[in-house]
Amino acid sequence: MLRLLLFIGLIAVVAPNLCAQENPYTDSLKRNLDRAQSTPEKVKWLGQLAQFYFPVDKKLSDDYNQQQFQLAETSRDRKLIVLSSLSNARRYYNLSGHQENLNTGLELSQKALDMAKSSSLDAEEAWAYIYLASGSRLNSEYDKALNYGNLALSIVTTLEDDSLSVSAYNSLGNTYLAKNEKMLAFRNYLHALSIAERTGNYFLLRNCYTTMSTFYSTLDEFEKAKDYVYKWLALTYKFHYPFDRLDAYNNLGRIYARAKQYDLALGYFEKSIGLADTLKFELVKINAYSNILDVYATTNEAKKALDFFNSKVALKNFMLNAGFDHFIDNAYGMAYTSIGKFDSAAYYFRRAEPRFEQKATRGNLVWFYNNVGTYYKKKKDYKNALVYYNRVHSMSTETGDLEIMKQVNQNLDTVYQRIGDYQRAYLHQSKYYQLKDSVEKLSAEKDLMLLEVDNENKRREQQALQEQENTRTRHNIQYMGITAAIAGVFIVLVMLGTFSVSHTTIRILGFFAFIFLFEFIILLADNQIHLLTHGEPWKILVIKIGLISILLPFHHFLEEKVMHYLTSRKLLKLNRSAIFSRFMPRKDSESTPLES
Repeated sequence: MLRLLLFIGLIAVVAPNLCAQENPYTDSLKRNLDRAQSTPEKVKWLGQLAQFYFPVDKKLSDDYNQQQFQLAETSRDRKLIVLSSLSNARRYYNLSGHQENLNTGLELSQKALDMAKSSSLDAEEAWAYIYLASGSRLNSEYDKALNYGNLALSIVTTLEDDSLSVSAYNSLGNTYLAKNEKMLAFRNYLHALSIAERTGNYFLLRNCYTTMSTFYSTLDEFEKAKDYVYKWLALTYKFHYPFDRLDAYNNLGRIYARAKQYDLALGYFEKSIGLADTLKFELVKINAYSNILDVYATTNEAKKALDFFNSKVALKNFMLNAGFDHFIDNAYGMAYTSIGKFDSAAYYFRRAEPRFEQKATRGNLVWFYNNVGTYYKKKKDYKNALVYYNRVHSMSTETGDLEIMKQVNQNLDTVYQRIGDYQRAYLHQSKYYQLKDSVEKLSAEKDLMLLEVDNENKRREQQALQEQENTRTRHNIQYMGITAAIAGVFIVLVMLGTFSVSHTTIRILGFFAFIFLFEFIILLADNQIHLLTHGEPWKILVIKIGLISILLPFHHFLEEKVMHYLTSRKLLKLNRSAIFSRFMPRKDSESTPLES
């Protein structure tokens, strides 16, 4: 009911990009910029600084963006110019709660695409399509987003760029998910995940784990959604990314909240706040604060939410700096409506309305009108409630959001009954039940989708197991072949020792035979060493030094003794005698019984 900070869903995509004027994260970016030697590196770090400061200090963000643009422009490197435009587009997409920001991001993405095309920059052209798809999704233009995504993918398949491939498949998956075509979304996400797992790259794995978690959350399969965030959380420890851990904690908290495990959800939000304190990264707490407010809203604790909101000055200041002051007013209006202070609610809604209509995206405007309609319905001012609910009805019909359409038809049914217009009430009631059936049908389809997803996962797991078994069989055959080859070499070596072969020949063959043998021993040990050390380089180094310190002197000792034995003339005579004695009759043979 009381979703105080819907815009946080838009801001969350930049976490942990939120940053204060002075904090360890932005300090590290500035150090990277100071140390940058090449123009591409400087363009990269300037772009990140511009993105990070955009929500908290627009002037400083604009300054960094201007420096980035000038550096790329004066270099005359078309690739850098395209990338700087895309970096600037991302800056605006990160705060796409404003329609103006969204429009600017789309314009910059189109500008980047035009230059990439004219300069025959295939990879940058694909990136531009991905950014256009992202902007189109944010603008609820899903068919456009799908077209851009397919164009990006058609280029990606001709290139060997793992990062670009993962981004293209995830982008297409996001579009299919927005269009409610979940199986197609899932297959694209799986393809991206396969590439990321093959590379082992932290950032690619992080992005894929996030998209898979989001996908399972839409199916209300919260345990699997948690699994992927926990995988990401483990990566933040393995690769030492504590700032990303802040966002992982918040993601886990949101999933637990959706699963109605509110105590665990609040626990993870508190962990995020605690880690932010440890890292001395104050402003990033805003995500955790907003998530805690959302929990209070979901559990209908309006008074607690309002008190919490009033106590967090940093949250208010951030929203003001980011240009979301009308969201603050809307939040107060919703809270005061819930606790029955209608005069206070009216003040804040009236102040917020013109700014919502000027700045907000369509989705946020629908949300605001629905809140105002609820305010008038609770106040029993049904005439004004109809005005706002009818606006929601019209806009939700355009966007095709079944949940909102169902809710607004139910509200219109109630309001028309209150004013005695039973004919219209009946029409909206009928429409409500139709939409309810559609939503329930979608819920049934969701169950079927889960079965399909499980089957796809099982098929993928079986395929992976089969590939592992094939690899194991192939390796075993190779090990057997190597063992046979080593045995054959030593048999030949021993046979040469029984004939008049030069010492040099025997020593050369013996040298290679023992190299072959001991390298094979090290090869067999390598797998066990990696399993034992979990790939830790220093542990592998220590064990290998110890192993070689034992094997090397043993190798030299054994080689010397065997070579000396094989090349001794005495051995040659003994071996010949032993061989020929098998074919020569004995002189002192005993008499047979017949002779006696």
